[in-house]
Amino acid sequence: MIKYIVFDFDGTIANTIDVIKEIVRTSLDDFSEDDYELLRNEGIKEVIKRKNIPMHKIPKMVLLITSQLKNKTNIPLFAGMINVIQTLATNYKLGIVSSNSEENIRQCLEKHQLDKVFDFVFSQSSIFGKHLVLKKMCQRYKLNPSEIIYVGDEDRDIIACQKVKIKNMAVCWGYNAENRLRAVAPDFIVNSPVEIINILCGKFPASRNM
Repeated sequence: MIKYIVFDFDGTIANTIDVIKEIVRTSLDDFSEDDYELLRNEGIKEVIKRKNIPMHKIPKMVLLITSQLKNKTNIPLFAGMINVIQTLATNYKLGIVSSNSEENIRQCLEKHQLDKVFDFVFSQSSIFGKHLVLKKMCQRYKLNPSEIIYVGDEDRDIIACQKVKIKNMAVCWGYNAENRLRAVAPDFIVNSPVEIINILCGKFPASRNM
């Protein structure tokens, strides 16, 4: 039985897409909207190849994006996600896993009056793969992978879940486009927030008390 719904934060709950675009443009002056769509559809390796970006620039860019995101507190949520979170919280325990800082996430949740809704916020990253982060999450909060559904917006989220046998749902409004997400065969894929409610409350009725 599913007891926990665990969300990615940036690109799934929080709309940090414009922030990411602006940060990347500070590193790449000619980064266009077409380049961003290429990034969503084909991934960072294809962008690097087509734009002839020197490999030594990549770690600096990633570090810049991560550090800048941690300094952003005025982050909007994707339309409909507040209702999704509030609805799911009546039946499930909710968590967040993110490389963003816990302080930043909690400030954002508080701004949107969601600070009391989540049972945990786990801020963690690993250069060796997100599946290790998910393993640590399960250890920290004594979670059974079979009782979790993870909701994320990137193919690496889905791949990580598959490695640790966590059911997963891909959302198409984040950093990876639908075709890229479908290529890694998520358990569920949604194009709008309300579909999250329809699928989870329809297929996996549960109780927070179980």
